Amino acid sequence: MGMLKVMLWRSNGAVGRVFRRRYRVLAIESSCDDACIALLDRKDGKTTVIDQVKSTLNSVAAGGVIPTEAHGFHQYQIASQASQFFQKHKISSQNSPDLICCTRGPGMVGSLSAGLQFAKGLSVAWDKPLVGVHHMLGHLMIASLTSESQTNPPPRFPFLSLLCSGGHTMLVLSESLAKHQVLVNTVDIACGDALDKCARKLGLKGNMLGKELETFVNSFSKEELDEFTKIKTHTRDNPFNFQLKLPMRSPKHPRNAESVQFSFASFLSTLDAYSPPPGMEKSKVTKFLAFKVQQKIFEHIVDRIKLAVDKNETLFANVNDIVLSGGVASNSTLRRMLKDGLNDKMKRPNLNFHFPEIALCTDNAIMIGVAGIEIYENLNVVSDLSITPIRKWPLDQLLDVDGWTSRS
Repeated sequence: MGMLKVMLWRSNGAVGRVFRRRYRVLAIESSCDDACIALLDRKDGKTTVIDQVKSTLNSVAAGGVIPTEAHGFHQYQIASQASQFFQKHKISSQNSPDLICCTRGPGMVGSLSAGLQFAKGLSVAWDKPLVGVHHMLGHLMIASLTSESQTNPPPRFPFLSLLCSGGHTMLVLSESLAKHQVLVNTVDIACGDALDKCARKLGLKGNMLGKELETFVNSFSKEELDEFTKIKTHTRDNPFNFQLKLPMRSPKHPRNAESVQFSFASFLSTLDAYSPPPGMEKSKVTKFLAFKVQQKIFEHIVDRIKLAVDKNETLFANVNDIVLSGGVASNSTLRRMLKDGLNDKMKRPNLNFHFPEIALCTDNAIMIGVAGIEIYENLNVVSDLSITPIRKWPLDQLLDVDGWTSRS
């Protein structure tokens, strides 16, 4: 296709590249139980999704994702799924994409290995560059594609992101594509994991239990929602004899502590220890518990972020964009509570909230392609073929791992 030409542009004092040549990107995501492939078109600094496919391991019977089962699923699924995808889009060695992006970590090593090894094989066979992408960077950068499609300005550095999924819950300040500071992280389990386990404890069924919990709560009548909202749970002095406090608000967790953290394990332990009052209708108890657990988990998130704002006022001085991404970001209640809470706290008229399209909140290959394009164009690096999966990869160490090489 000839020599690659670029045009430099300046934004927020940083130099970036807008590629003047059109090129295609194949993206693969396999960090957990989703086998995802996407084909993207990149032209003049804009990304268009050509197509995507996604299949998910059914783990309902197992009660959760088992790593060995997920590994076997990817080994079985990715190559055959890709073969059908390639036939559909007439992709071959004579008509191959120009860049391959694949999740390198963090995630389940077996699942990551299946996708990464397949991507390496394509890179060798087609003689095309490979970018091993950080999974959470994909969630963080997908808001730029959503903003593009909605004709809204994308988030501008520095911006704040709440990355909220089954494996991670963190508040991140992104000063640039390569520089990220984790301001709040979880000390135990992730928000999505807590929602899933609480939903299972309440008897809900499905492959995505956090989503099932949201659907269940949204099915309640207005009268039920009004009744449950008025009932306080800071003590057991309520009709359900149910106490559920916000974590890390006791005297042993002073508000002036050195660091701010999330904690979600106590929501599950509270449900485990709970016994309803004798004679109370079981279905009403289940509804009340479902409503309060979801509400309090999200209230805890907003409470911790507000505290982080208090402790880091200078860091937030130039932040005008806030991104909510990850699987739990599809929850409309969390979106509303986050927006209301931070608008009230920061009191800034130009505060912009970015909520990715629902289909792009959960794991997908499109976000891996979007992040890979940013790395390729603006960090000017690719991955060599010796890279291996990274089970734990801190977002603030994006370029500190092995395997990065300068793009020729």
